[in-house]
Amino acid sequence: MKATSFFLGGVFIVLIGWPIVGVILEFYGFFLLFRGFFPVVVGFIRRIPVLGYLLNLPFISGYVDKMSESNNMV
Repeated sequence: MKATSFFLGGVFIVLIGWPIVGVILEFYGFFLLFRGFFPVVVGFIRRIPVLGYLLNLPFISGYVDKMSESNNMV
């Protein structure tokens, strides 16, 4: 409910003329809606030759690992 309201609220804010604030709300709502799917996406991208190499770089891998660990299903 929270994620959907942020996403649709962002769409509404964009329509009334505040595009930057609306897009920020939409991104936050999108992240909340699909955060359970992000670990699957990261696992798939790590299997792609060039992108997997980039995700395994030392300064990127820590952040990606932290993001893919949280698999809370809401």
